[in-house]
Amino acid sequence: MPLITRVLILGLTALSHGIFIPPTLTGPLPIGVVSYELNNTSLDPVRDLMVSIYYPSSEEKCKTYTLAPDFSTVFATWTDGWLGVPNGSDATMIQCAYDSPQIDNSHYPVLFFSPGYGNSRLFYNGAVQDIASNGYIVVSMDHPNDTDFTVYPDGRTASYAENDTQPLEAFTPFMLKRASDIIFILDHLEENAHKTIPGLEMPLNTSKVGVLGHSLGGATASQVMANDTRFIAGINLDGSVPPPAETYNLTSPFLMLASQGHGIYEGDPSWTTFWESLAGWKHALRVNQTMHHHYSDTVFLQLELRPDGFPANDGFLNGTYMFDLQSAYVVGFFDLWFKGGKGELFAGPSARWPEPIRGRRWLAR
Repeated sequence: MPLITRVLILGLTALSHGIFIPPTLTGPLPIGVVSYELNNTSLDPVRDLMVSIYYPSSEEKCKTYTLAPDFSTVFATWTDGWLGVPNGSDATMIQCAYDSPQIDNSHYPVLFFSPGYGNSRLFYNGAVQDIASNGYIVVSMDHPNDTDFTVYPDGRTASYAENDTQPLEAFTPFMLKRASDIIFILDHLEENAHKTIPGLEMPLNTSKVGVLGHSLGGATASQVMANDTRFIAGINLDGSVPPPAETYNLTSPFLMLASQGHGIYEGDPSWTTFWESLAGWKHALRVNQTMHHHYSDTVFLQLELRPDGFPANDGFLNGTYMFDLQSAYVVGFFDLWFKGGKGELFAGPSARWPEPIRGRRWLAR
């Protein structure tokens, strides 16, 4: 869809009162979003999840719907303090996703996204909706007990308790529970997606399911693939890999994207062990001029909302550029395995994206 058409659809009111996140979508499809509460009853005690689903829609189906705010009022107020921005700043953020329009069709591949430890799923809204605009249904979730702040539909809130996360093995129980959350959500959607996604008449295409995540969410992706063969491709965005997930010998395709100074043979033994255990197609890249939090929306929010622009980010990639770069590699990977894509970005250095490089001894096969 041409940019001018998209801007007109988004609406002049939104343009005059808010900041879009992401500023534009890289994909051609308008998207919708729904959020709901779901209890993971497969574990004891039951885990109270919050889930968001981004899905492709159409111009015709979106024209009577409004864009969704990035955060609820309660969460926006909390985030103002967390980011150190003026009160009311986060309430100005507007997604490029419409609030609950009908889905276009059910045939799109389904991806699950797990956030970093302590992070809300909402701090990845920009990145996740951009992936969806390229023809994917993307499911993100808050994992109870390791999310800073969660707001439920009835107004309840939950804060994360400080946990002992040293050494790396201390993350293993959280990773295992997160994997259970994702598998439970997929089970639920296989039976109930038509009750959750407006306009869905046919079952979701669960023959093509992928999983990705940031930080501990990236490690969770490997755990999910080891536990459930429905997940046939995965991505780890800069996450150390606690045991036992680092030695699973996964045979399915796996992509690893690291921040500058992190990666295989570069200070994280868990990545080295995991990389060497992978038994299928694998590829790893280090993205120069990035920090760990570049794989979330945080860099964009800091630059847009903090009066000082957050000087700690100076010299690193800006949030808008990172949205586009991350989407290019994530979508390129899943297109390769789910849509017959060519995978050009994994054939060698990219003139368009010079920052991702293969470290010495990072051998893809």
